[in-house]
Formats: sequence, structure tokens, C-alpha cells
Amino acid sequence: MSDNVVKFRKIEKEPEPKPPRQELVLPGWVPFAVLIGLALLIYGVQQSGLLAG
Repeated sequence: MSDNVVKFRKIEKEPEPKPPRQELVLPGWVPFAVLIGLALLIYGVQQSGLLAG
């Protein structure tokens, strides 16, 4: 008798797609510009006499 019973499954809902996350893409020259800026900052601090050494 149980052979004639149709078993129903719950319909699985697909999860809502997340909006694509935009990643920050920096040009290749940015790390060099940061290093040069840091070097200029250190040089300027040394020239101003704030770092006695």
C-alpha cells in the first residue's frame, strides 16, 4: 500500500545572489610613490631638527 504514496519534497529556494564586491585596484606605481613620500617625510623631519640624533 505504501508503494502508491508519492513523497513530496520541500522546494529549496536558491539563496539570493550577493551583489558583486568591487575590490580596490591600485596602479602599479602607487607603492613606489608611497615609499618616496615616506622617504621625503623622514628627510624633512631630519632637516627640521625634530629628531636629534
